[in-house]
Amino acid sequence: MEEQNRRGKNIKWFLGGVVACGAVMALLYFLALLLPLGSAPSEPDSLQALKKIHEIEKLVEDYYLGDVDEQQMTDYMFLGLVAGLGDRYSTYYTEEEYEQIQRSQNGEYEGIGITLAQRTEDGKLQVVECTEDSPADRAGVQAGDLIESINGTDTEGMTSSQAVELISQSESDEITMSLYREETEETLEVSIVKETVEMQSVNSRMLENQVGYIQITEFTGVTASQFQPAYEELTAQGMQKLVIDLRGNPGGLVDSVCDTLSQILPEGVIVYTEDKNGNRSERDCAGESPIDIPLAVLVNEESASASEIFAGAVKDYEIGTIVGTTTYGKGVVQNTFRLSDGSVIRLTIAHYYTPEGNDINGVGITPDVEVEQSEDSETDVQLEKALEVLAAQE
Repeated sequence: MEEQNRRGKNIKWFLGGVVACGAVMALLYFLALLLPLGSAPSEPDSLQALKKIHEIEKLVEDYYLGDVDEQQMTDYMFLGLVAGLGDRYSTYYTEEEYEQIQRSQNGEYEGIGITLAQRTEDGKLQVVECTEDSPADRAGVQAGDLIESINGTDTEGMTSSQAVELISQSESDEITMSLYREETEETLEVSIVKETVEMQSVNSRMLENQVGYIQITEFTGVTASQFQPAYEELTAQGMQKLVIDLRGNPGGLVDSVCDTLSQILPEGVIVYTEDKNGNRSERDCAGESPIDIPLAVLVNEESASASEIFAGAVKDYEIGTIVGTTTYGKGVVQNTFRLSDGSVIRLTIAHYYTPEGNDINGVGITPDVEVEQSEDSETDVQLEKALEVLAAQE
């Protein structure tokens, strides 16, 4: 009987040990899922790295003289993690930073439609540009006006960034400003209601000899919709040749440049990308309205990314002449990934190639007609050369 009781107890202890061991293993498994610590000391999530972070925090707490913004330290730590990739195009954004970038990329923002600058000679706040048909434009604001107060706040010594923040963060949609117009020596009081303002990325005009001119400063979410009426209006005016100016265009949205190119390209591939696994993705043009007049595209060393997609497609399809200097050479594509707290990382995910399969990353696009624009030149030498090229295409 005692032997049976002893055996029963041993079995219970054995089973209890198995259960306990299983529970510990399960706990360790779930901890590993929640906290996947790297094993190598060089891995960012290794125990050694976490220990080092705590050491730095303790030293800052004990010895650093200035004030500590812990949120900023944390954000810079995440920024540094992505910066460690050594890729100039990959980065980390806080939620607020990314919202600002999105507004810029979308080509729209909530405001009154003015661009401000602080004059170097006297520090006064000046309107350097007033968007056509914007709330400020309709209220009578003009480029050159000096802003003396915003919503009753004196602007003496105020930077343009501070003024923009004062306007954008106003709880009221109505912005009051006191302006001084030097030309007429008059002071004006204006009241402006904020609304969604579309940033102008396309400017157009008719040059001599029925040559149309379209400048694209950036490829935002509204560029294609701005390009269409500009192109159609010039066509209605009897445009016989066209210059598209992409000089200084830093790029922008791939969707935007493809939608713009679709208005002038023949049927075929606009651009294609390949990721790290060799997966290929193409953007195609239906070719419903290929351009049928001579075209010249102006580029320079500051024409990058989406503007190089534009120039590359024009060159490969031989629908126009590229004039200027070799472009920047950004032939990679980034994508954004939102993290659980609303912050965002942007990573380079693919190479892009022109329709003929050219990889221009680090190389750029060489113009068909190379011409430098001297900084001290009083004339636009590159535009004149483009007009000369078009004149020869009768």
